[in-house]
Amino acid sequence: MENAGHDASAGVWQTLLPATYRPIVIFCIGLWGWGLNLHILNRHHIDTSALLQTHASDKHAPLSKAVFALAAVLTTLILANVAWYTITVNPQTPSPVLPILCYVSALALLLWPGKAVHRKERERFIRVLRRILSPSLFSPVFFCDVILADILTSFSNVFGDLFTTVCNALAGASDNIDDNACHRDVLVPLLISLPYFIRLRQCLSEYLESRGQTKRHLFNAIKYASAFPVIIISATQKKADRYIAATGAVPSTWWIDDTNLFRLWMAFVVINSMYSFWWDVSVDWNLVNIMNAPTSHSAASTMVVRFRKHHHFSDTSIYYVAMAIDFLLRTTWSLKLSSHLYIQRLQGSIFMMELLEVIRRWVWVIFRMENEWMKRTHGTLPTQSTETYSLEQLQNPGTSKLLPIREESEDGGSS
Repeated sequence: MENAGHDASAGVWQTLLPATYRPIVIFCIGLWGWGLNLHILNRHHIDTSALLQTHASDKHAPLSKAVFALAAVLTTLILANVAWYTITVNPQTPSPVLPILCYVSALALLLWPGKAVHRKERERFIRVLRRILSPSLFSPVFFCDVILADILTSFSNVFGDLFTTVCNALAGASDNIDDNACHRDVLVPLLISLPYFIRLRQCLSEYLESRGQTKRHLFNAIKYASAFPVIIISATQKKADRYIAATGAVPSTWWIDDTNLFRLWMAFVVINSMYSFWWDVSVDWNLVNIMNAPTSHSAASTMVVRFRKHHHFSDTSIYYVAMAIDFLLRTTWSLKLSSHLYIQRLQGSIFMMELLEVIRRWVWVIFRMENEWMKRTHGTLPTQSTETYSLEQLQNPGTSKLLPIREESEDGGSS
């Protein structure tokens, strides 16, 4: 009965949204979310053009308008392709042609050389993407690069699912294809890790740019590196599950059994989740800081937790709601990095967890850019120091120690 119910739900979910289309649907939802981020920030008088350093001629129209237009085109393309697939393809013998055509069409839309369909925005995205993919530790790091790279970390599992989708489609197989097909045991964890490698490289570049003076970039690098054990141990557990299903135990040559492997994985999940959450609220959003406060009766000091006094949004309760959402979904996403979990056997669970992470990233972007805007307009930095600096000092390239993330101006130059 349980298997029958599972098969029925699988059939319904497959009919509503075939598995081959789920990665591109997540990408499309993410694009709509980015446009919504820009729209909300602009409505609250945060100049996203200034933060992202877009070309001056683009400031006459909101950035969200172009993003929404591109998202609408991509949505139309996906809906038309899925409708065609539903009408013409037999679910018992699915064809890979239409799904592959959908992905190729989306790529063609991005690379289209014509001036139509917001060419400037598409070229800017490609330029930023090319920059963040640079392996050089001495490459400049712009604020918009950091935003895009952080967004990509939320799509890390989508890249793995996309690879699996393409592999299955090209092989003409179902979701039950051998896990070793297309070298998935190795390539999927590598693809999941790629966005974290990008951010790790950026953090090291920023540290080198500050000439070793800004240690927080090293701690930020450790945060991204903490995702690698979760990904690697999860891939190992998936292989262990196959051994156990076939022989009843993991190979005797392994130095650890499946129970302790799970415990090790759980320990790294907790470390990654808590570290990432604390960094979100204390550094990226600058909402909470731990400081040394002197006591009134002695020269000793005590550790106190302080919340940021100045906020751009008038309703302060949304900051607490955002922190609660971030805490819950940070934990969920760390679990999603682990492909061996039973929850992924439930139809639609992968899609829903990826969607929740996209929603969490929407929230993160709003408060990350709000914090950056407060630093620019109020001239304060997210440190434990009470010193303040003028906006002119922050914009001075010579003060990279104060504002180590340099920014793009005039489509490729730097300020």
